[in-house]
Amino acid sequence: MTCDIINQQRQSLFEGFISGDSYGGPTAMAGILNDSLQANQTFDINDLTERYLNWWRTDAFDTGPVFDAVFQKIDKGMEPVTAVQSVGSELNGNTAGCNPAHRIAPMALFNFIPTDLIAEYARQEACISHSHPIAGDMSAIMALLCRFLLEGWSWEEAKIQVRASEPEAWALIKTASISNDGFGPNVLRTAIDFLDRPNSLLQASKFAGLGNYCPVIVGTIEALRKL
Repeated sequence: MTCDIINQQRQSLFEGFISGDSYGGPTAMAGILNDSLQANQTFDINDLTERYLNWWRTDAFDTGPVFDAVFQKIDKGMEPVTAVQSVGSELNGNTAGCNPAHRIAPMALFNFIPTDLIAEYARQEACISHSHPIAGDMSAIMALLCRFLLEGWSWEEAKIQVRASEPEAWALIKTASISNDGFGPNVLRTAIDFLDRPNSLLQASKFAGLGNYCPVIVGTIEALRKL
């Protein structure tokens, strides 16, 4: 694949982020992930964590409460893994939100991450901030959907491929609720529901109101479907 095609894909991806991201936090975090992958030509969790920390220390915004709580602890000297576990405990395990799924899409651009391993890398990336495995499951689903679309599969084909690759995670989505909250499976279920309709982003944005949940997913995937 030529550099021109990859750059076009990256541009379209981030235009999709911007179209669905009302406040900008997911787009900023996705940019940091993209920069880390591009600089290292591999997934380097330590480098990415450091980049997130530097952003958090300087001009972070719209991070989500879990991400913010984790990086507060890291900034005070706590080891990253311990910080994630500590926040998970303090929140009684309620860290199954959509933040990792929001920011993971750029990983799908980099072919040095094989398709059969991208779900595992997405789960590792989610663990930088969210201890609940469901957050990682939803990030894996998002990464795979983006990768299959970039490989040229249709939207319907991409969903079939993801369901076959991640049946347990996909089952969490199918039993989730259509909702404007930030619970990971609900966000993915709601986004997919709107993506199956005409005028998906407009409808998703109206439904979400002040929430910045499903429209981020819808905008990102809608952009990739147009490539």
